[in-house]
Amino acid sequence: MSPVAAGPRPSPDCLRRDLPPKGGMNDVATQEAELLEAWRAVANAKLTEFKRQCWRLSMLVRQGVLDKIAAVDRLYEIAIAHALVRSLGEERVEAIIGEAFSDVDFRPMLAEFAA
Repeated sequence: MSPVAAGPRPSPDCLRRDLPPKGGMNDVATQEAELLEAWRAVANAKLTEFKRQCWRLSMLVRQGVLDKIAAVDRLYEIAIAHALVRSLGEERVEAIIGEAFSDVDFRPMLAEFAA
């Protein structure tokens, strides 16, 4: 005899994960809105971390720890690898990197002599 207790077997429909639970979320629009919110939350977390890393690496370039070209190239590679270029577009990713690195080459002491 089988060690599994005999009894009614669950129907395959109750095992499907895409069905809303009984008594809740019967509204398809509400369900879609919640799923979209989850999608955006993950995407925003990725974007937020990318921006943070842009500013962190730009600070290291200012301190002379990193080469600017190497840092910018690596950030762009990261953006491609994490689908930020595909989702935001090249211009937006370049603007984010450019904002963080905008004053890296500015040297106040040298600017006084250039005037």
